[in-house]
Amino acid sequence: MSDKFFTCCFRLEEADIRELDKADNGPINNVMAGLAKHCYGVNLADDQLGLLAKIYYINGVRELKGDIIELDPRDPDYFELLMRFCMMLADDYKELDAIDAFNTFQTKLRGFLEKLGFQTVTCQELEQFKGQNAVMFSAAKRGLFKLTVIDKKDFYMDFFGNNHTCEIDKTKQYVYLMVNIDTALIKIGKSNNPRYRERTLHSQEPVVHLIAVWCCDSKIEKELHTKFAAKRVRGEWFRLQISDLTEIEMHMKAI
Repeated sequence: MSDKFFTCCFRLEEADIRELDKADNGPINNVMAGLAKHCYGVNLADDQLGLLAKIYYINGVRELKGDIIELDPRDPDYFELLMRFCMMLADDYKELDAIDAFNTFQTKLRGFLEKLGFQTVTCQELEQFKGQNAVMFSAAKRGLFKLTVIDKKDFYMDFFGNNHTCEIDKTKQYVYLMVNIDTALIKIGKSNNPRYRERTLHSQEPVVHLIAVWCCDSKIEKELHTKFAAKRVRGEWFRLQISDLTEIEMHMKAI
């Protein structure tokens, strides 16, 4: 998969970006002119036999640069390759969130697919029919095209094996993670009842969800705060990337 990724993913130099701008309808030019800090883009080529999506991100904060990946949206590896691309972007551009980037690209791709005659439907839209043996038909000339979009809360819970559902013993201490769905910030905290802590935070921030829980010495919380001190935004809230969450998971498994 790594070999495949590096054959379809490229760094964009300024000359490449100016070439992309020729076929763009404004967002790239806004970045080049300093009117916007960054932009996401998708170009979809179609020869009736195959589709090729050129998916790119342009950033002009310090210098004009970007990255692009070329994928067939019907490739079985499409999800993994695009997710890897978004994780790479989030590691390189600290203001980005990988899941938000993924969903932004998918939304832009959806518009192109609809324009080409597909009827698109997302996995979230199909969720309501789960377990009903439902069959969907379309009058669209090119049929249905299923798009994956990521539910951020479910993604993070699944990432940690849904361990947030473990039984809580209020006589013990727990280190927990919560995510703010709107900001993508992660809270690293400690409590003897993390689910109650989640409910109290809901009154202030309804989009906060408990995503991971570990029964351990409370000093582990301080260790994690120190480990990610450079990524602290405020209080116990950190801007962590998926690679950081992997590091936390490995750290917790080792204790």
